[in-house]
This record gives sequence, C-alpha cells and structure tokens, in this order.
Amino acid sequence: MDLHWFPLFFVLPLLFIGLVWGIIIFVIGRGALKTLRERKANREAPQLTFPARVIGKRDGVSGGGNSSARSHYYVTFERLDLQRLELEVEGPEFGMLAVGDYGRLTHQGTWYQGFAREVPPASAR
Repeated sequence: MDLHWFPLFFVLPLLFIGLVWGIIIFVIGRGALKTLRERKANREAPQLTFPARVIGKRDGVSGGGNSSARSHYYVTFERLDLQRLELEVEGPEFGMLAVGDYGRLTHQGTWYQGFAREVPPASAR
C-alpha cells in the first residue's frame, strides 16, 4: 500500500486555514491602520472657520441583521468660493441643520466642529 500522499491530507487543510486567517488579519490590520492615519491627520490639521451654507443632507445605516445598526449622518456645506465639503455629524446636529442655512462652519480635517447660523450677506441670498 502506497502512503506517500498521506501527509498531504493534513498539510493542505492547515495551509488553507492559515491562509484564510492571514487574509482576515491583513484586512483588519489595514482597516485599523487607515483609521489611525485619518485620526492623526485630523489631529494635526488646523481648525478652520469660514462662511458656508448647507446645500445637502443625507443619512445611511450600517450593520443590522445579526449585529446592531448604526446611523450615519452627513451634511454638505458650500463655501463662498463654491468649494464643497461633506462632513459626518451627530444625529441631533443633523436634525438642527436645514438645507439653505447660512453661517460659519468650523471643522478640523474631516471632523465637524460646529456651525453657527448667521444672516446671509445680500450677495449670498
């Protein structure tokens, strides 16, 4: 009886399982590294405040099914020079902002810091 192939029945499944775990660890590590880099960039970014108006709002839900769901709220702002910036905001802030609001937007990198409503200048109406 020829048994030289017998160890392959043990080695190949172990290699496959190791490869799958390696891919899982790589994907999780890459996501964590991306998050850490974004946080570092936001911490080092200057805090900016400038006139802007709200031009759009959207929300989305992630998760659900067998895990808890999380809502994400985004507001798009437009500066006076027509540059646009979409920032994630908390739910209560999302509810308080309306499309067409004008004021002073404060942000640091991609972190929303606040929006103070003002009366728009005549040129922005």
